[in-house]
Formats: sequence, structure tokens, C-alpha cells
Amino acid sequence: TVGPLIATKLGVSTIDVGNAQLGMHSAREMAGSLDHGMMIKVFTELFGE
Repeated sequence: TVGPLIATKLGVSTIDVGNAQLGMHSAREMAGSLDHGMMIKVFTELFGE
């Protein structure tokens, strides 16, 4: 991901967060169908919206 690259350019503490995928950037990526909704719930709780 570009997270580490952006983190070094920003000069502030960062966390690279995202849904897990099997075979990222391959011809056949896979991810859980419920993961996106669950990540939305996590971010909603975290940021209080």
C-alpha cells in the first residue's frame, strides 16, 4: 500500500488501516463480503459519527 510512503512524507504518526484481502493486486483478489460494512461500523465508532 502507499501508507508507509505517505507516512514518511507527512512527518506525523500515522496508522495504515484497511480491510484484509487475499492476493492483493493479483488477477483474483478476494475479500469478505461483510468486511466493508464491518469496517464502516468500526470507523463510525472510532470517529463518533
